Amino acid sequence: MEIVYDVSSAVGDVNQTDNMVPIEMTNKTGTNLADLNEYCLLDIFSCDYLTPADLSSLADTCKRFKQIAERVFPKQFGIISEKYLIGRETSDSKSKYFRQKSIESILKNFGFRLSTFKLDETNEDVVSLIAKYCSKVHLTRLEIHGMKSIEGVRLQLQSIFNRLLKLSVNNCDFRGTSPDITCDALIELRITESTGCGPILTKTFPNLERFIYRYDSMWSKISDDNTSIIVAFIENHRHLKTLQLIGSSIYCNSELVDAIGNSGQELEVLTLQSLMRPKISFDVPNLLSLPKLWRLDLDINFENYNQIIALLQASPVLREVKLYFEVEIPVQVFDSLAQQQHLRELILYYYSFDRIDWSMLTQLRKLVLFTLVSKFGPVDLLKIVRQLTNLEELRVDDYKGSDAFLLSERDFDRIVRIVERRSNVLTLKCRHEFKLSENCEKNRKVKLLKIN
Repeated sequence: MEIVYDVSSAVGDVNQTDNMVPIEMTNKTGTNLADLNEYCLLDIFSCDYLTPADLSSLADTCKRFKQIAERVFPKQFGIISEKYLIGRETSDSKSKYFRQKSIESILKNFGFRLSTFKLDETNEDVVSLIAKYCSKVHLTRLEIHGMKSIEGVRLQLQSIFNRLLKLSVNNCDFRGTSPDITCDALIELRITESTGCGPILTKTFPNLERFIYRYDSMWSKISDDNTSIIVAFIENHRHLKTLQLIGSSIYCNSELVDAIGNSGQELEVLTLQSLMRPKISFDVPNLLSLPKLWRLDLDINFENYNQIIALLQASPVLREVKLYFEVEIPVQVFDSLAQQQHLRELILYYYSFDRIDWSMLTQLRKLVLFTLVSKFGPVDLLKIVRQLTNLEELRVDDYKGSDAFLLSERDFDRIVRIVERRSNVLTLKCRHEFKLSENCEKNRKVKLLKIN
């Protein structure tokens, strides 16, 4: 039996028969998704529970839905191998997973909008889809993960490589890759835990500004000493603004330090972490000049005192320094820091700071200490607060998973009395177990924040 509603009579008696009539007939704005305005649709399409595959299905519905779906689709997108349910959305929301059959539809609808693409052990069919639907888009970043060989990817995505601005390669193998890699537009190159990097590191990228290289040969089956190839790469890229070298495949020797000093006139950020130590300490024969360097991140051990001090003295505009001490803190390091009048932020990793004369560093605004509770106590904390008269932020945290320093209410009151005579406000971040008293709550000179 077919039931026919008389719409005109039903709506005419809506006030009397509201519970008897379908809601579609009582809602003047309509209840179909297509009847909603653009703002409502944007809210619905932006919901976290909609996967990229869902948005693609909506885009296939009509031209209006396609335009709205294009606006909310994330510009970062990732593809992973079939064994992980190929495909992973990489926006800030919770990751969504979908199967390979949806990938072509997604790339067809949204590939032209993507700015970042992630590939992880992707099969050739997926790479060919990327080449088909994303070749005309100006990708700002391409991330490749876990590829045993990236030569096939390079060949199929050559047009994308040609216009690429950022390239990130993680846990891949460059051996067998053609040296004809063309990325002249590249401004950032990031290589992490990848082997056989010669084909790409022998290339010159005329616009490169940021180079990040991380490889720890201690945990790899392949023992690589990449010092010479890294030195040559630095010498061929004299316009680098960021240089980060991390891992035991590089020796912090005189050749490396000289290359940084001779080629780093534009360098602003420098990180040298966990590098292999030279067998003997060496002098830096020439005074290093890094006139634009404002951030420095270094390891310090017995063998590299001279080059570390040379780097600390190389820039007149140094503002942020992070130091990892493996041995007793040398006085010469703090003498060099004291000469940096623009130094505002200092981060130190060491188990004891009792011998430091903090009054040498009154220019500091922020100090972060990672230390051992057995070597750092209230006396050390009060000494720092008294001597660093311009300090605006102080954080004390545990060193290498040790027991953390615990601030008592009595010591906090002492700090308040020291700081209350100053014009600046001090933000203190550390662990404590007491509740702030009413007097502490009213205090505006010291803000106490608890860290986990």
